[in-house]
Amino acid sequence: MTSASSSAGMSSVSTRNRLRELPVTPDRRLASLLYRLDLHRRLAEHRSPLGTADGRLLWLLADRGPSTLREISDALGLEQSTVNRQVNAALDAGLLRRFTEPGRSARVIEPTEQGTAAFEDATTTALDAYGDGLRVLGDDTAEFLEQLGRFVDAYGEAVRGGRPD
Repeated sequence: MTSASSSAGMSSVSTRNRLRELPVTPDRRLASLLYRLDLHRRLAEHRSPLGTADGRLLWLLADRGPSTLREISDALGLEQSTVNRQVNAALDAGLLRRFTEPGRSARVIEPTEQGTAAFEDATTTALDAYGDGLRVLGDDTAEFLEQLGRFVDAYGEAVRGGRPD
């Protein structure tokens, strides 16, 4: 090993050691847990029969009912051109249908029977995994969900620039 590669290797080791020596504060512990949760969520998403965009569209339409491209774009916080591409892909896959609803000038989009079935299958699988995770909490489940809800609200305020109550 050359002296340059040797010192580069030593630097990497010392950096890892310094990182391990950082105090484990509640915010660091939370960040670590959320990172692990995100890894698990991405794995579940990858294994889902629905792509991420299809899942989001179907979830939104299940909640809101038939919607225009503009309504979908606003609800998802995405550019209308992005939503248009995603909707067209889902239309091509047979998950959505586009039609004219009486009294509306813009065409609306809704799930097909195939889209509804795919959404229900993917949702059942995802909710089963959440249920497995919640079951380990036993009697503490309701308290956990209450506290998580409070955390999510406060975190949302913080990242939007406000401060939690």
